[in-house]
Amino acid sequence: MYSKPIVLTHSDMAEGVYAASGAATCWSGSCPSVQNWNGSHNVFEVRISHSADVQHISNAVTITIQFNSPLTDVYAENGWSCTANGSTVTVTRPSHANAYNSGDNVTFKIWAKAADETTTKALYANITGFSCDYSANVQGNGGDGN
Repeated sequence: MYSKPIVLTHSDMAEGVYAASGAATCWSGSCPSVQNWNGSHNVFEVRISHSADVQHISNAVTITIQFNSPLTDVYAENGWSCTANGSTVTVTRPSHANAYNSGDNVTFKIWAKAADETTTKALYANITGFSCDYSANVQGNGGDGN
């Protein structure tokens, strides 16, 4: 989510211009292969952490994962929706009873399949982006806009 920067001037302050653009990254993670062949797919474990430095409650998270080869099939566990477009996979977990809080860790698996067994076994993946749908943490520091 983009927040437009606010520019303030104050004649009694020392020089300096400070502006921030865009949203803070509240999620980070990795996506290693944990089983390169289960008989049909390569199994990856997505390990993500919600930053303890960002004070909001994440209602949903969307993760973009880039694979080294185009996929013919992909699915995820535990209610995570998963779609593929070529070698790019988008995984989303919408709001649920226990929203993700600052400092939370989340782990889940995705199964990815390429054109053939050799290519599937050789798959690797990198998380290339996150999108966070969030609300203010009214019990903590309040909505920090991140």
